[in-house]
Amino acid sequence: MNSPLLNEQQMEAVHCTEGPLIVIAGAGSGKTRVITHRIAHLILERNISSDQVLAITFTNKAAGEMKERIRQMIDLSQSPSWISTFHSFCLRILRRHIDALGYSCDFAIYDSQDQLTLIKQCMKTANIDADSFPPRTLLSCISGFKNDFLFPENVNPESFSYGNKYRAAELYPRYQEGLRKNNALDFDDLLIQCVRLFQQSNEVLERYSHQFRYILVDEFQDTNATQYNLVKQLAQKHNNICVVGDDDQSIYRWRGANIENILNFEKDFVGTRTIKLEENYRSTQNILKAASSVVAENVSRKPKTLWTQNADGDLIVYYRARDEMDEAEYVCGKVQTLNQEDALSFGDMAVLYRTNAQSRVMEDVLRRWKIPYQLIGGLKFYERKEIKDILAYVKIIINPGDSISLKRIINVPVRGIGKTSLDKLDEYCARTGLSMSEGLRQAERDRFVAPAAARKMRQFMEMIDDLVAYREEKSEADFFRAVMEKSNYAPALRDENSIESRSRLENLEELISAIQQAEEEGRSLQEFLDSCSLIADADSLDDERGALLLMTLHSCKGLEFRSVFIIGMERGLLPHASSMGENAEYEEERRLCYVGFTRAREKLFLTNARTRRIYGNTFNYQPSDFLESIPGEILQKENAAYSEPSYSQGGYGRSAASSQNAVPEKTQSWQVSRPQKEDLPYPIGARVVHAKFGPGVIIRREGNEDDLKVDVFFKAPHGKKRLAVNIAKLIQL
Repeated sequence: MNSPLLNEQQMEAVHCTEGPLIVIAGAGSGKTRVITHRIAHLILERNISSDQVLAITFTNKAAGEMKERIRQMIDLSQSPSWISTFHSFCLRILRRHIDALGYSCDFAIYDSQDQLTLIKQCMKTANIDADSFPPRTLLSCISGFKNDFLFPENVNPESFSYGNKYRAAELYPRYQEGLRKNNALDFDDLLIQCVRLFQQSNEVLERYSHQFRYILVDEFQDTNATQYNLVKQLAQKHNNICVVGDDDQSIYRWRGANIENILNFEKDFVGTRTIKLEENYRSTQNILKAASSVVAENVSRKPKTLWTQNADGDLIVYYRARDEMDEAEYVCGKVQTLNQEDALSFGDMAVLYRTNAQSRVMEDVLRRWKIPYQLIGGLKFYERKEIKDILAYVKIIINPGDSISLKRIINVPVRGIGKTSLDKLDEYCARTGLSMSEGLRQAERDRFVAPAAARKMRQFMEMIDDLVAYREEKSEADFFRAVMEKSNYAPALRDENSIESRSRLENLEELISAIQQAEEEGRSLQEFLDSCSLIADADSLDDERGALLLMTLHSCKGLEFRSVFIIGMERGLLPHASSMGENAEYEEERRLCYVGFTRAREKLFLTNARTRRIYGNTFNYQPSDFLESIPGEILQKENAAYSEPSYSQGGYGRSAASSQNAVPEKTQSWQVSRPQKEDLPYPIGARVVHAKFGPGVIIRREGNEDDLKVDVFFKAPHGKKRLAVNIAKLIQL
């Protein structure tokens, strides 16, 4: 198939149909175009039946786009029927043949809530305490075993130190047996049971490995061990397998993706041909140069050089803000200018960040500027469950008659006051005319619920009374923190110790930052709660100018925008503190940065702050290490005007051109300075290792050399610790 839409390398990838092929497709290099033209070439010019072509990708959206593009190139009757996600493909196979594994073909698929119910039953049978070992965490560990292609018989609990993985390994066989008894599979089972089916039934494997003469796998860098085994099984007969991906965009290690799959593909498939797609059709040359310079410092990668016929374009703009408020104001000013002067729709722009908690300040300032925005991949900050839960606690402390807020949190976290007890409480209050809070206080005296539930109700109200008294003595920020701790909300999340729970804890710490800011602005607690309610209840934006998109760097993959802002380019945020000390995780942070840069077509803005209040504390972050990799001749540096406060009294009334408050500066020779060890011992930003807590980064120091104390942000689950240097015996890297 010859097409003016394909360049020389793309055409080569389309026509190279026999034997194993790996297509290293750099960002914006047209990989979907190659896959769809390759499928059309096989069907139209090689006369391959569409049923003999299998194309697998990761999302329904990607699969749908692939199908639509192919339909535009070939007759509808020839359209391939085997273009799907990994999970959809495996489900299709299992519905036909899972009886070979002892299941019936009408098996159920358990969602997350079903899985949680089952694991709790298994824990109860095994006498495992759910308070000590959170069920969601154990489920996450079991999911990890399956992603790593480990069946129950392959996992030895004794290979783990005592903890969540140890307990999960113990429960794994019991959990799988529970699924089998219920004739059910969970989401991960769709993959691993399909691989087991092929292992145990030569007849089924022979049928499908014979049928699929040509196999294509998209986003191969995101495959886990189980998906890799599936592909190897299917390709064993014809060996005509084409995988397309970019090792520089492998950013999902935390959910099982194994970059070694793409790096070692040639070893497993002898005679593999490699074709690199290095021409980028999306970004300017300066953006590509910045992105390539950052990721080129990774060791675990296939060398490639992205280039483009596009113009050099604008310089990369780097703004060093005073604090997080100044950073957000700067971004809003630039966004407004691009919208009004350059006629960019708000929808043509995006703000990217490393952690969800960073959206809070950005959202606050965007609302004040009246810039429409949409949060992608999550709820707006004040609509998140953990935020609404803690605000509900605070509301009933201020207003005990708020039965809606009370019902929301009376059993969150679980404290033994279930639906039956609450129904009896409602009946009692309706009969006596008491509020719910008053009814809770009478539970033991009037015995309208079981004694155990009555005791729990009394303890709940005692906790509320303690918090009422605590509020009178402490600042509002300390009060909020006490609510999180005394209610057992934060401890329960820490015990769960999952990716989701750690993200929720970060959001709760950011709520502390919000109340601190409100205190500094002179707003009362009630005014703060009112503003939160107005935000949460606001109508969805409907603005003809589009909406500025806010999302994490993990969520932006596959998207592109005319202008991109990446905020929080600081050591400890990007790269994240959790990656310090482990090379594989640190290299993934570089890839994450690369992905963010290459979302931009025309303009790229990078920002950070000298001081940042986040997670309820003020940090003095150093600029991101990744900024050092960007050639100075393509950077334009802008500094905050330090004489101004970070926000004005009674509002944030900067002009639309926030750059009026910035000092532009060409930076042909500019470099980000590293903290120098000889300047002072244990400087902020220095990486250290502790014998118990492992690797971390110093985020604050206090005292002199003889009595030096440092705050160190350690890898999860330890988090921030204050240590006396003379006692802690830190090793400075």
